[in-house]
Amino acid sequence: MKLLSFFIAVILFMPTDITSVREKFLSAAKSDQAADELYASLKDVSNDSSETTLVAYKAASLTLKAKYEKGLLSKKKLFTEGAKLLEAVIKRDADNYEARLIRLSIQENAPKITGYNKKIAEDKAFLISNYKRQKPGLKEFTMGFVDNSKSFTKEEKATFN
Repeated sequence: MKLLSFFIAVILFMPTDITSVREKFLSAAKSDQAADELYASLKDVSNDSSETTLVAYKAASLTLKAKYEKGLLSKKKLFTEGAKLLEAVIKRDADNYEARLIRLSIQENAPKITGYNKKIAEDKAFLISNYKRQKPGLKEFTMGFVDNSKSFTKEEKATFN
């Protein structure tokens, strides 16, 4: 019985594909319950996994959980843990387009006090120069982000169409 419960939990919380992870990521920015669900679906992803995009989303889930934490110390701890993990992913896989997109999203939305906004220009330039080589699903996801982004000028946004 315990084994059956385990498999049901794995199936419910395991991301089946990157599209569902992206959807959970977008929802997590709007609700603490969705942030918890995103984290739960990714908590078993190893930090040194070769699936660096999933590790980047795991890092993002930590920063999003920090958004909803009550205590300042726990907020700081979760955010710092997520930001460090995301930086490690990008250091290990610098050409990971989606990890750069995630980092830009976090930088745009992080409180200024965190100081996590120093690579916005770098990530913007990377996204602009590598956009055309991405798969259609990631292009669509990028366009949704860019349309709502405060970092891109009108002219820069036009390059994503």
